[in-house]
Order: sequence, then C-alpha cells, then structure tokens
Amino acid sequence: MTSGADSDDLEALRQEVERERKKLRALQEIGGLLGSTLDLNELLSLVVERISEVMEADRTTLYLLDDDSGELWSKVAQGETMQEIRLPVGSGLAGTVAKTGKSLNVKDAYQDVRFDAEWDRRTGYRTRSTLCVPMKNQHGRTLGVVQVLNKKTDGSEPTYFSAKDEALLSALAAQAAVGIENSKLFLSIVGKNIELLEAQKQLRRKIQELDVLFEIAQVSATAMELDELLQGVLARAMRAVDAEAASILIADEITGNLHFRAAVGGEAEQVKTLHIEAGHGICGWVAKHNKPQVVNDADADERHNREVSDEVGYHPSNVLCVPLRWTDGDRLGMGALELLNKAGGGEAFNDVDLKLATVIAGHISTAIEQARTRERREQEERLSALGQVLSSLLHDLRTPMTIISGYTRLLQKEADAEERQAMAETILRQVATLNAMTKETLAFARGDRKLLVRKVYLYKFFDELVENLRHSLGEKIDVHLELGDRGVAHFDEGKIQRAAHNLARNAAEACADADKRGTLTIRVGREDDQLVIRFIDDGPGVPEAIRERLFDSFATHGKAEGTGLGLAIVRQVVEDHGGSVSVSSEPGHTEFILRLPQPANDVEPGESEAAE
Repeated sequence: MTSGADSDDLEALRQEVERERKKLRALQEIGGLLGSTLDLNELLSLVVERISEVMEADRTTLYLLDDDSGELWSKVAQGETMQEIRLPVGSGLAGTVAKTGKSLNVKDAYQDVRFDAEWDRRTGYRTRSTLCVPMKNQHGRTLGVVQVLNKKTDGSEPTYFSAKDEALLSALAAQAAVGIENSKLFLSIVGKNIELLEAQKQLRRKIQELDVLFEIAQVSATAMELDELLQGVLARAMRAVDAEAASILIADEITGNLHFRAAVGGEAEQVKTLHIEAGHGICGWVAKHNKPQVVNDADADERHNREVSDEVGYHPSNVLCVPLRWTDGDRLGMGALELLNKAGGGEAFNDVDLKLATVIAGHISTAIEQARTRERREQEERLSALGQVLSSLLHDLRTPMTIISGYTRLLQKEADAEERQAMAETILRQVATLNAMTKETLAFARGDRKLLVRKVYLYKFFDELVENLRHSLGEKIDVHLELGDRGVAHFDEGKIQRAAHNLARNAAEACADADKRGTLTIRVGREDDQLVIRFIDDGPGVPEAIRERLFDSFATHGKAEGTGLGLAIVRQVVEDHGGSVSVSSEPGHTEFILRLPQPANDVEPGESEAAE
C-alpha cells in the first residue's frame, strides 16, 4: 500500500506533468499562430493570450519599439480595458529592457526604483512580480519588449518568476520577434504595392487627361467652323470625366439667355433647339456667377431646371458645370460646360472630375475666342477682297467703255454705211468683252475653274487680239506681233484673251509710270507639245520687292489705280489649262512666258469642258 506522503508526492508530480503538458501545447499553439497570419494586430492579440497561459501570468503586455518616436507602445494589452501605453525608451522596467537589451526579473516591482507605478494608480491594478525580456530579430536588433505580470500560484510555491520562466519567456520572445518581423515586412511590401498601384492609377489618369487635352488642341487647330470645333471638344470632355451626356451653352450677347450650341449624348438633337433664360438653372447660375458647381442630387437643388428635363425627356441625377469666359472683340463672352450623369450608375462627380473639367473649359474658352477672332478677321478679309475685286473690275471696264464711247460718237457723225457697220461691230465686240470681263472676274472671286477648250486658229485669234489691244492701248504703248506659228491650237479662247489683255495692260501701265511710250511684242511659237506665248516690253522692269509674290492676289507696287488682281487671274487661267507662267525682268526688258500644253496629234477634239 502507498502511504499518504507518497500519494501526495504522486499527485504533485501528476499536476506538474499536467502543467508541463499545457505549456507544451501552448508553445505548439504559439508556433502555429506565428505562422498562421501576417496581420500584426491579430498576431499580437493571439500571442499574448498564449504567453499568459504558458507563463502562468496574470497579465501580459507586449510593447513594440517605434523607430520614429523612440518610444515603446503596447499594441495589445490583456485585461478588461484596451488602452494604449507609451513609454520612452529607458523609462520604467520595460523601457530599461528596451534600452539595455537585457532581461529583468523583479520579485516585487514596488521595491525597484525603476518601476513606474503611475499605471497602477490610474487603473487600480496591483503589480507585484514582473518579468521583462527583449524581443530581438536575427540581427540582434531590439524590436520590442514582452512583459508578464504577477505569477499565478496555488499557494505552495513563491509568487515570482523563476530562472526557468525567464528562459522560457526569452524563447517565446524570440519566436514572437520572428513573427513580428515577417508581419512588418509583409505590411511594408503591401504598403509599397498599394502606393505603387495608386501611383499607377494616378499616372493612367494623368495620361488620359493629357491625351484628352492633346485631342482638344488638335480639334481646335483643325476645325474649320466653330460648331464643328465645339462638337469635337465636347465629345472628348464627356469621355474624360466619364459622363453620359454633355453640352456647351453660349450666352446671347443681347439678352444673356443661354443657347445650347453643342450637345452630345442624352437627347442631344432636342436640346439644341432650346434655350435657358439668363441666370436660370444650374448652368445659368454658373455662367452668371463664374463659379463651378458639382451637384450629385439634381432634384434636391432648387436651381435645377426641371422644365428642360421634362421637355426633352432626360432627367440627370449628377450635374458638373463649369463656366466659360472669353474675349469677343470689345466685350466679354460667357457660357457654360455642362456634364451630366456619371457613367456606370451610382457614382458621383468628384473633385478630380471638377479639376479636369475646369482645365478643359479653359481650353474651350480659348478655342471659342480664337474661332471668333478668326471669323471676324475672315469676314473683314472677305469684305476687303470684295472691295478689291470690284475696284479691279471697275478699273478693267474703263478701257472698253472708253472705246464704246468713242465709236458711239463717231457713229453719230459717220455717213458711210460700211464704216458705220464696222464701227457697230467694234462696239458689239467691246460689249462682249465687257460681259466676258465681268464674268471672268466674278468667276475668279468665286473660285470657278471651268474651261471651254476649243480648236483655235492662231493667226485669226492673234490678229484680232492685237487689233483690240491697239485700239484700247494705242495711246500708251505700241503693240507688235511676231507669229511664229500660224496653225491651230487648243485652249479656252475667251480666258486666254482675258489673260493677254491683263498682261498687255500691265506692260502699258508700267511704261506709263516711267513717263515713256513703250513697246509690247507678242511672240508666238511652239516648243515640243507646248504653245509658247511671250509678252515682252521695254518698261522699267518688275521691282525686286514684289517679284516673288507677283502672281499673288492683290500684289501691286506703285500703281495709283492698280489692284494686283490681273496677274493672279493670268496665273489661274494658265494653270487651269495645265500650263505654267514665268517672268524674267531687268530694267528695259520684262518677259512673261505662257506655256500651254497641246494635244500630241492634230485630231480635233471638239468642244469640251474640263473642271479642276
């Protein structure tokens, strides 16, 4: 039989074995926990519970070292309350361990001068035995401190931590350090990835914004009409902020009412027929006050114009509206860019959308200002060109009108019937010339490039041309003809005659400006498959200042009544025939050379029209 003492020893041994078994299970659990999660909060919460169990401690506090502040702070504290504890390194028992990197095993905390009892006074907790060990990584760097308080006992053992407990807690702290280091590394990688993803997202957004602004700049540069420009810009603005519909409204300069100048998405065609009274609606308010607005609940905004929504059958929930401002001559133009309903549903316009829309609105305002300036300048140029064309036409009409007037007076006095008939035919030819000159000038102004190519007998054409030139220019210049080819050619007879009159009159005016009676020689020949017509005068020559732009419209130099349109017509006529015109000039000798391509054979093509 077993004595009572032996039974007590056996029971004590059994309890000791059971405690060690619990410690072993707890240690196994701690090892498993350290490898089960990389979430730092979850890791520390689980670890301190198991450490208290293994160490048979009343409470466990795990401090982490904050490298930035140089403080210890408890990430997880076991007990009824969860409060953050911060300790400067070197302060208190845990702070001392963090500073020295060495363990502290204190049997009675209140007997140690390093103990700070402030926390006990604030919480009512009574600290007795304390064991603090450092947590170090594989490089020996201190990451924090594990502190266990008040060793639990059944009353048969001392109430403080033993050397064995210190060794065990050091081993547990080393394990915890590995888990904490891995968790921090993981969190650092996750944080970097999040930063990288955010940077990539922002970069994609910036690239998208730059693409949109580049497209807007391209549209602004290539669009010929303001409406085309606004429609193209608007489509890109809508895509940039991911809106379902968009419109550009421009205020009437008299009434101030906003008109939908461009619209995309929604009921665009119906919207373009409407207008909004000045200051009404969200866009009217924005245009008037020059302040952007983001309204993500349109129905709740008292400024929202529900009548327009009802009329077109489109009800926006999100509205992003930014003002447009530009200078139009001597007045300030205004309007608004309106973007409706964030695509995808359920989303709302944000500050990023607002900033991008504001930048786009600035480009739209600049584009409108440039378009208005261009339209105004083109209108002024058209009016100026029209005036110059009319001036040129009136100038050209004077010569045949003078001939008609002179022959009309002679006709009244002439008794001979044949002479009267000849004079009448001359008058009729000049009237036909007037009609042809008028049509030719107007055709040039309109850009009409049609030709009526005929078979022309050169001797007859140039004989009549020289006779007319002598009648019209006889007082200013002597006209001579050198007809090296008396055969046939193919060209528009009326247009070539018009070009010849312009060149002859140009030579006569140049000689008249030099206060001398000049000589004009018309020399006709053929080179290869080209009819070559040369107009040679002995005037002062073409000034160097205008030689390169001689054939441009309205290029003139020193002529009181000149318009500079004649030579531009000459070039157009020759080029419409597929030919070329050139000039060589020096004082006393100026030569204009017209080259007109001719068919390779003599087969008569008949009458035809060719249009460029």
